[in-house]
Amino acid sequence: MRAFKTGLLVGVFLAQFVTSANIGCTQTSHSLQSRIPKPDPKKYHAIQDGKDWKNPELIVRPEGIEVVGITPVGQAIPAESVPDKLEYLPDSAWPYGLIVMVSDAGIVSSSNVQPRIQANRAKLLKILKAHGIAVDLWPSA
Repeated sequence: MRAFKTGLLVGVFLAQFVTSANIGCTQTSHSLQSRIPKPDPKKYHAIQDGKDWKNPELIVRPEGIEVVGITPVGQAIPAESVPDKLEYLPDSAWPYGLIVMVSDAGIVSSSNVQPRIQANRAKLLKILKAHGIAVDLWPSA
C-alpha cells in the first residue's frame, strides 16, 4: 500500500511538472508579443541601407537561419529555433517594434542550393507569422 501511495504521489508530481512545462512553452511563444509593441513603420520605412537597420536581422541560408549577432557568423540554426533565440533579446533590441529584417544569403556555393534557401525562407516566414513577428524582406547582399 505504501508503494502504491508513493507511486501515485510521483505520478501526480510528474503530471503537474509536464503541465507546467507545456504552459511555459506556450507563454514563451507569446511573451515577445506581450512585451514588444507592434511595428511602427514610421521608424523604419525610410531606411535604405541594411547597415542602418537596428532590429534583429535574419539571414536565410541553405542549412538554416543565421540570427545576426546571436548565432556564430555564417552558421545557421533550424527555423524552428529562431523564436527562442529572439525571445532572449532585450527590449532595446526592438526599437521599431516586433519586426525583423529577413534576407537570403548573398554568396552561395552554387545555384543548386536556391531551392533549399527558398524552402527555409518559406518555413521561417510561416513560423514568424505564427509568433506574431512581422517581417521586412530585404534583397540579399
